[in-house]
Amino acid sequence: MNTKRAALTVLSIALKIVVTAVVILGIVRLGGVAFDYGHSVFQEEAVDEEPGRSITVTIDDGSDIGEIAKLLEDKGLVNDWKLFYIQVKVSKYAKKLEAGTYTLTTAMKPREMMAVMTGEETAEES
Repeated sequence: MNTKRAALTVLSIALKIVVTAVVILGIVRLGGVAFDYGHSVFQEEAVDEEPGRSITVTIDDGSDIGEIAKLLEDKGLVNDWKLFYIQVKVSKYAKKLEAGTYTLTTAMKPREMMAVMTGEETAEES
């Protein structure tokens, strides 16, 4: 009976070690993914290198940030509308995007596009 009990104890300890290792690896992997996404939010990248392509977009009156972000993704100005949405939300431009027609380029960083859509800059200044 002692052999059986010893075997169960060893098996129990081994199982606890495996579960702990899996949990730790999961946390490390999740942390890496979260870091990469957070880095993408604050380390803005343009879709193309200079000079990029000029694209005209029209922001309708009453459009929310999500609609604007999806429009920019559809037009090829941003790679991920969800990422642009978060970038706007954490920027000083969150409540300042204005309706209008804008000429943006694929070489502009998201923050530059936001500045144009708030009237702070024109596309030529970027």
